[in-house]
Amino acid sequence: MTKAEKRPPRRSKILVLSLHYKPEPNFITADVAEAWAAKGSKVTVITVHPNYPTGKFYPGTNPWRITRTVLNGVTIWRLPYYTDHSLSPVRRALSYVSYAVVAGILAPLIGGRPDTVWAYHGPFMTALPALFFKWIYGSRLIYTCADLWPESFVASNLSLPRPAMRLLYAYSRWINKQADILLCSTRGTAERYEKDGVSADKLQYVPVWVEGISDIQLTESAGTSGIPNIVYAGNLGAAQPVECLVRAASILQKAGVEVIVDIFGSGNRERELREIVERDGVANVHFHGRVSPQRAFEASARATAQVVFLRPSPLFRMSVPSKLSFCFAAGTPLLYGLEGESARIAAETGGAIPFVAEDPASLVAAIRKLLATPPPEREAMRGRLRSYYENNFAREALLDQYVRLVPP
Repeated sequence: MTKAEKRPPRRSKILVLSLHYKPEPNFITADVAEAWAAKGSKVTVITVHPNYPTGKFYPGTNPWRITRTVLNGVTIWRLPYYTDHSLSPVRRALSYVSYAVVAGILAPLIGGRPDTVWAYHGPFMTALPALFFKWIYGSRLIYTCADLWPESFVASNLSLPRPAMRLLYAYSRWINKQADILLCSTRGTAERYEKDGVSADKLQYVPVWVEGISDIQLTESAGTSGIPNIVYAGNLGAAQPVECLVRAASILQKAGVEVIVDIFGSGNRERELREIVERDGVANVHFHGRVSPQRAFEASARATAQVVFLRPSPLFRMSVPSKLSFCFAAGTPLLYGLEGESARIAAETGGAIPFVAEDPASLVAAIRKLLATPPPEREAMRGRLRSYYENNFAREALLDQYVRLVPP
């Protein structure tokens, strides 16, 4: 046997660039990285210390220290980072740029010579450090476009001068054209990028899947009080009009309709929402804070109804929030305040009732309609939602699309 025959086969080297990684609730990056490692690839992740979704670093974290750990076969580097989740466009921009700058300096030193660089492209500054590896080593670049940028910047109520926005749009078109493959979470995103001049053969549609699904009994269980309950599980940020749900709960309380609203999650508007509840005496709204994806999923699956909404905007008409597939998987009748592609998908399920996202009266009408629906029909809605999820958003099939992008 020759030396070449004795030598073990070469392992594919993959570098992952992402602003978020577990234990943060961005499960896709870890799912994909660990799946590649399990198939035999050598995977390195360059990220920052966990701080999402509140913008505050997790307890026990030293955000200015460079750390290296190995988890499930994946090497994880965490870099210093300036975090900001405020409504200041300057501070928010500095936050995004800080990752690009620090990773741009350190990635060439710790990232090796990867065959493939995968950038989880949200925000869209994340991909900048990848260009070094493409230009110097000829690495293949794969982006996952989880959101549309710079539209997401505007949708977060961050306003910039028109010349600055034109510059960001130009940057978006340029950075996306550098990729070899762009994985888009919605068809609307893919269509927008094709209009921007990205070659259609680079664009692939891969929806977002759901973490933390268990084989729990998917039947209605209104909770210990026996009162119907409505669950919202998600971010409490500028893009989500959660105050609409709070005010709808207040209307129902005053009308004598027994219903409980359970809110799971955190974000930069949590304090404001709690103040509204306390000031207006909305006793039927309960905040549970940030919980594990598993707990949020179980609460949603056992509720009478679940809510998903986004503020009206051109961006959100082209995007599909990851929360939507979460709702389909939970299988609980869905009340949705969405537009465009998201609304079309929700309507297709046959298990959802629409309302106007920022109109509490419209949401109250949707809740009353659901409560008036006979239990057998509500159970049928559950079955249709779960079936739609299995046919369109099942984790195993979507994760396999990522795995097949890179040979071991």
